[in-house]
Amino acid sequence: MKNLYLRSMLAAACAVTLAACGGSGGNLYLGGQVYGLAKTGLILQNGSEELPVASGSSSFYFTKLINTDDRYDIKIKQQPAGAVCTITNGSGKASSYSVTTAVVSCITNTYVLSGSITGLTADGLHLVMGSTGTSPLAGATSYEFKAVADGDPYSISIGAQPKGQTCRFQGSTSSDTVGTMGSAATTAATLDCTPQ
Repeated sequence: MKNLYLRSMLAAACAVTLAACGGSGGNLYLGGQVYGLAKTGLILQNGSEELPVASGSSSFYFTKLINTDDRYDIKIKQQPAGAVCTITNGSGKASSYSVTTAVVSCITNTYVLSGSITGLTADGLHLVMGSTGTSPLAGATSYEFKAVADGDPYSISIGAQPKGQTCRFQGSTSSDTVGTMGSAATTAATLDCTPQ
């Protein structure tokens, strides 16, 4: 009887020690999917644990395991630079299976890219950037592309010259101009047009 009592006391002491130190741990993963993360700096948080998520990641998992019936609440501790992320299915109560249903969706900020035009006296000019284009009319003094992603490299080319004129971007030896989009509305090279 004495030995049984001692064993019971020892087991109770061990249980208290493990609980205090976190030794009991969990056995379920907490994570989910990531979509559209093209920027750095995203940090997720669940309770006291913070989890940096690398640019280009398609999934995430917290390092601390959780238990059945544990409640979780995944939040965005820090947004990535130049983007906004949101979480769906980020909170709930764990069942008997790992939680993988949280979804982090990120959208990179976009800004206007524009430049000046000099000497445009005829129609027909067409500027192209990727899959988008713009056709400034005779007399236009500027061109504009409305939604260019933060930090993206860009290349603007002349798809068609205006009638009877030749246009060229300042500082370029070809019909293109290249650069990198800023974290706000950005000014690209001036386009000069002269008679042929």
